[in-house]
Amino acid sequence: MLFKINSKYKSQGVIMKYKTIKLGLLLASLCGLASAANIAEVAKTGPGNTATAGAGKEWPTTRFVVSGDCVTDKLTGLMWAKDANLFGLKKWQDTSANPNTYPAQEAIDAMNTNSGATGYHLCGYSDWRLPKQKELLSLFNYANANQATWLISAGFSNVRSYYYWSSTPGGNGAWGVNMNSGLSGSLDVTLNYYVWPVRGGQ
Repeated sequence: MLFKINSKYKSQGVIMKYKTIKLGLLLASLCGLASAANIAEVAKTGPGNTATAGAGKEWPTTRFVVSGDCVTDKLTGLMWAKDANLFGLKKWQDTSANPNTYPAQEAIDAMNTNSGATGYHLCGYSDWRLPKQKELLSLFNYANANQATWLISAGFSNVRSYYYWSSTPGGNGAWGVNMNSGLSGSLDVTLNYYVWPVRGGQ
């Protein structure tokens, strides 16, 4: 009888231990799932330098903040012109007319210095510049097929589903970023693409 009682208690002890372990595992799993869900729901940016492009960072609850004609990206700290087509199509460098003319950069320089220029002192600032390749790439949400459409839904305007110039030279020309596909490539500097002013970072 004593053997049976001990066996019974031993059995119950094993069952209780099993239940405790099972409950612990279940709670750990639930916590893990909740944590994983929180991470999974936070989109990540595209390729680029982790510090400046935000690759691998969780997005702020509100990433893009629109203020007048400008949009601040709280992930990277960069401020962009809200209108992504202030200047129309521009060459990166006009080598045929004058190898020292840089129409894309000159259009942005005029924003900082020429009171008659498009976007002069936009949002009260005079330090606008042509973005780096990785800064343009940092805007992307790769969960969306068309980056331009997504960026417009995020608060920007006139984002074109085409290439934008970066300030980054490379290959046989300069790097451009396609706001439709999210691809980047080295482009002929004498071809016309869009220009999107940015400030901050560096």
